[in-house]
Amino acid sequence: HVLAALRHARRRDGVFRRMWPAALAAGAVMVAAGSAQAAPFAYVPNEGSGSLSVIDIASDQVVADIMVGKKPRGTVVSPDGRFAYVSDQPGNRLVIVDLTKRLATGEVALGESPEGVGISPDGRWVAAAVEESNDVVFVDTVAQAKAFVVKVSGKNPEHAVFSPNGRLVFVSAEEGEAVNVIDLAKRAEVARIPVGARPRGIGFSPDGGR
Repeated sequence: HVLAALRHARRRDGVFRRMWPAALAAGAVMVAAGSAQAAPFAYVPNEGSGSLSVIDIASDQVVADIMVGKKPRGTVVSPDGRFAYVSDQPGNRLVIVDLTKRLATGEVALGESPEGVGISPDGRWVAAAVEESNDVVFVDTVAQAKAFVVKVSGKNPEHAVFSPNGRLVFVSAEEGEAVNVIDLAKRAEVARIPVGARPRGIGFSPDGGR
């Protein structure tokens, strides 16, 4: 399904804008050509094998499998394509992957049962939803260390996604029937939006208005 979405996107839009909704829903993260990598890739976490598959979407071939823990869940790639950040749910950590070396090179402790992760548009911050403590942990990618933690009112946060302008983080609370909104500058929750039972993934319209 991921590769079909990517092929469809290539036909319709040369800069891959149209592939994002389908690919994110399938759990893949893409890096387009012109980044640190020589070709466009999709990165897919595999819970069963504990690996991160690297797919060359020009050839539709898996070109590498990177070991990233026991049960990788959320995955994001830095805007420059140099690093991937993967939450290892049973390991309670964020695994830092050097995509040039295709090797896990660091880790940051997150707390019990981290799930989805998001990255700020400038690549400075990774936000990880930690479901057992109802926290969102913010990791400084420059220091490669935990910077601060924001408690959310919703139970069992699953995903933490930055707004396109990088100012807000939207957090789906799977057992809270709501999306919690964090103001990055204030380092605090500033809104709660009821949405119905068991919200999970989050995406934005191209213009960032919805």
